[in-house]
Amino acid sequence: MPADRGTLAPETPETPETPETTDERSRRDMPMRQARPNGPGRPHASGHPETSDGAPSALAGLVDLLGRRFALAVYWNLRGTALPFRALVARLDAPQAQVTQRLRELREAGLVEVDEVGEYRLTAHGRRLQGVLEPLAAWADDWSGLSPRQRTPRGSATQGHGEP
Repeated sequence: MPADRGTLAPETPETPETPETTDERSRRDMPMRQARPNGPGRPHASGHPETSDGAPSALAGLVDLLGRRFALAVYWNLRGTALPFRALVARLDAPQAQVTQRLRELREAGLVEVDEVGEYRLTAHGRRLQGVLEPLAAWADDWSGLSPRQRTPRGSATQGHGEP
């Protein structure tokens, strides 16, 4: 029987309600906070979004990619000339499955491509990255030659405040 216009009939939702998760409840019940200017997903002063720990997300993604086993070695070996898959595997002395996976990831990232004869080489973006990584490698060589005493600047604490 239809409700008359003077009374309000409860509305029935067309889609069933899903139970609220604890996470949603806690977000709803939290008082509004002032967001940090450089919080997660927000642009840093450089204009690039950050990860939840404050690192630029694009840089974190690149470091994650190149930090995977054999990824940096694959990239580094392709800096000079294009190489066929078997030559790359032989140079790295790595399992074929690992090299295949890293090549796939580097290709998906746009750093490596396969040329017309089936050899792997760096893309234009890969070569641009080379211009950044080679000076970083030179710095790392200098840094690795320092003794632990030379790596700690004079007057700096060797332990943080409150650390054992």
